[in-house]
Amino acid sequence: MVDGWTVTTGDDGRPVYLRSFRVDGGQAVIRMTEGSVHLVTATPSAGYTVTTTQNEPGNLAVQFTEQNHYFVIHALWHNNAPFAQVSEVGS
Repeated sequence: MVDGWTVTTGDDGRPVYLRSFRVDGGQAVIRMTEGSVHLVTATPSAGYTVTTTQNEPGNLAVQFTEQNHYFVIHALWHNNAPFAQVSEVGS
């Protein structure tokens, strides 16, 4: 375990990082390898919708939204390691 990420070894011998995030808006599971972020699953809570934005392979945002309220899980490969930040906007 590294900073909340479960670490395993991929078929190519490289580290694979996996982490589950739970917020009031839903749950997401994110998988990372060096320079690459993948959404495994995203399940919104009742009343929420889920959208994703990925402008490059190493940067992903998962957003759970209800009217005037949302949660963002932002995951990226940063400084040779997985990094994630969870934000809540609105009420």
